[in-house]
Amino acid sequence: MPEDPALSLPEPPPPAAGAPAGGQPVLDALPDPFLLLRPERGVAGTITDFICTYANGEACRLHGHQPERIVGARLRDLHPSHCAGDLFEHGLRAFEAGQTVAVPAPGRPGEAPGAPRALRLFPAGGWLCCLWSGASEPADLRRRLSELERRHHLLAGHASDLVIEVDADHRILWVSESVQKLLGWSPPALVGRPAMAFVHSDDRCRALRTGLGPRDRGRFEGELRIRRADDGWCSMGGSVRPAPEGSGGAWVLCLRDIQDRVTIRAELDHSQHHDTVTGLAVRHVALGRIREALDRQAGTGSMLAVLSIGVDGLTPVNDALTHAGGDQLIAFLAGRIVRAIGEPDRVGRGTGDEFIVLLSDLASAAEAAHRAERILTACRAPITIGGQPIDPTVSIGIATSAAGALPDELLRDASLAMRQAKARGRNCFALLDDALATEAHTRLLFAAEIQRGLVMEEFAAWFMPIVCFETGEVTGYEALARWVRPDGIEVGPAEFLPCAERRGLIVRIDRLVLRQALVTLSRLPDELTMAVNVSAATLAQPDHPQLVAEALEAAGVSPERLHLEVTETALVTVTERIRQQIQQLAGRGIRWYVDDFGTGYSSISHLRDLPIAGLKLDRSFTSAMRAKDTKTLRLSQALVGVAEGLELDTVAEGVETIEEARLLTSQGWLHGQGWFYGKAAPLEP
Repeated sequence: MPEDPALSLPEPPPPAAGAPAGGQPVLDALPDPFLLLRPERGVAGTITDFICTYANGEACRLHGHQPERIVGARLRDLHPSHCAGDLFEHGLRAFEAGQTVAVPAPGRPGEAPGAPRALRLFPAGGWLCCLWSGASEPADLRRRLSELERRHHLLAGHASDLVIEVDADHRILWVSESVQKLLGWSPPALVGRPAMAFVHSDDRCRALRTGLGPRDRGRFEGELRIRRADDGWCSMGGSVRPAPEGSGGAWVLCLRDIQDRVTIRAELDHSQHHDTVTGLAVRHVALGRIREALDRQAGTGSMLAVLSIGVDGLTPVNDALTHAGGDQLIAFLAGRIVRAIGEPDRVGRGTGDEFIVLLSDLASAAEAAHRAERILTACRAPITIGGQPIDPTVSIGIATSAAGALPDELLRDASLAMRQAKARGRNCFALLDDALATEAHTRLLFAAEIQRGLVMEEFAAWFMPIVCFETGEVTGYEALARWVRPDGIEVGPAEFLPCAERRGLIVRIDRLVLRQALVTLSRLPDELTMAVNVSAATLAQPDHPQLVAEALEAAGVSPERLHLEVTETALVTVTERIRQQIQQLAGRGIRWYVDDFGTGYSSISHLRDLPIAGLKLDRSFTSAMRAKDTKTLRLSQALVGVAEGLELDTVAEGVETIEEARLLTSQGWLHGQGWFYGKAAPLEP
C-alpha cells in the first residue's frame, strides 16, 4: 500500500514567521490554483484582511507573478477588482462560519480559454484556503492542512530555539512555545509587550543600531542578554531578520541559549587576565593599569611609583615542599601585600616570584619608600606550610615616574632596583631615585652592618642594676643589648634597634641577649633576678616558649629568676596564640613585666587578663618629675595605685638623683633603676 503523501509532508514554518517554503509536495501537485492565507487583525482584534502565506505553482501562473510577489500580499490587493471587496467579505464569512463558500472567479486579462471560473473559500487550521474549481474536495485539504498544523505545534513546542515575531513598534506578535522552557515565560503573557523590555539595557543600543531600528532594515547576528521570568538573565545568541513584505511583522528573531558557552568564555577570559595562583592581574594587565595611571597624572604634578616585589628564598621552599608549597607561599604573600596596600586593583603578578604594585598620587618618593616599609613588615610574619614553619621575606625595588616614562621602562627600573635590594641582603627595598636612593642606601648599609655585627659577635648583653628603694640593695639586673664596633665605637640602642626591627633582625638580637643574660645570671647569687626585653616580633614567634625553656635549661637557671619585659605597644598586637604562649611561660614560673608603662596604648584589661607580675614606669615620667611637673606627679601616683590594687611589683626607670629616688619611694614605688645606681655595663665573672 503506498504511503499517504500527507504524512511525509515537511512542516511549514509557523504562519507568523513568514510564508511557507514553496514546493510542498502535495499542494504543489494540485492541478488547480491554491492559496493559503493568514488573517490580519486590527487593534480591536477584528479581521481586516487576509495575507497570503503560500501559493502553489498553478496559482502563480494564474496571477502571472513569481511566488515572492504573491506571498505576503493581501487578499484585497490580489483581487482589487473583484466585486469591490466582495471576495474579502466571502472569505471572512467562510472563516468565521467555518463553512465553504463558493463564488465566481473572474478571469485575468490575457488568460487562456478554459481557465477556471469558480473559487471556493474554506477555513483549515486557522488559515483561509482559496481553491479554484477542479481541485480536490475541501474535506481532503482540510485533513492535510490539519496534519500540517499538528506538526507545526509539535515543532514549536519541542524546538530548542526561541522564535519571536515583532512588529515595527517592537511589540511581540508571536513567540514559540519553547520560551516556557528556555526563559520561564508563558507565550500569551508576552504577546503585545515591547520586545526591548526583555533585552538587557546594556545590549539594547547595540541591537537597535544593527538591525532593530524603525528605519533600519538590516540584519543582526550576535549575543543578547534576555530577561528570564525570575528576573535573571540568560545569554542568547542568534539572528534578527526582516519579516517578508506584507506579512504583518517587521522582524523575526531566532535565538538560542548560549549561557554555558558564555560562562566558559568568561572563565577563560578571567584566566587570561588573572593569575591562577593568586587571583591577581597578570603582567600585561598590570602594565595597562600603569599606562592609564601615567595618562591620568600627566600635568598634575603628582608622582607615580611602581614597586617590583620579589619573594626571597622561594627556591628552597620549592625544593623542600614542592612547587605546590611554593605556590601556597606566593598566595599567602599576595594576600598580605594586598592588605598592606588596601587596593587589590593596584597589585599584580609578574613573572616567577615577582609582584607588581602601582602607587599613584604620591607627594614624594619618600611616600613610596614608606609604603615599601609597610609591605616589608606585613610580609615578615611567620607562617606554616605543610607543617613546616617559614619566616618569609621579600625584596622591593621602587621606580618613580619621570616625564615621558613608559610602563615597560618603569617596571624594568623597578625590577632592577629589586635585584639590587636582593644583592644588598634581601628583606629590604631599593630605589632608583637618586636623592632618596642615597638616603635609603645609607639605611641599607646600616642594616648590613647590623647583620655583619651579629655574625661577628659584636653585639652583647650589658647589665643595669635594679635596686630596692627601701634598702638600697641590688635585687637584680636588666639585660640590655649593646653594639661595640671593632674600632671601639659604641652604637646606642636608640640607633640600631629601630633599624633592626624594620629589617627583621630584632629577633636574632633578642635571642642573643636572652642566652647571654641567663649565662650571666647562672653565676650570680640565687636571690638575684634578670630582666630581659622581648620585642613584639619575638613575642609573635611560635617557638618562643620552647627557646626560652631551652635557654633556661642550658644555663641551669630557675625560671622564677627570669623576668620577661614587654612594652605596652607590643600588647596591642597580642593574639590568642600569643596569649597562650604568655600563659605557658608564666606557668613555668617566669614573671612578666610591662615595660615603659604609661606611654603605650595597652588597656587595663591586659593587666587583668594576662599573667602580669609587675609594671615599669617609663623614664619620661621620672624626667618630668625632675622638672616638678604637677600632672606627671599625680599620674605617677595614680599608676602606682593601680599596681598596688592589682598586687603588682613596681620598678621606676631613669632614676638619676637621690631626690627622685626619695620622691618615688614616697609615692610607693618599690624598685628603681637608672644612672644614679649604675649605667649598663658588662658584668665580670
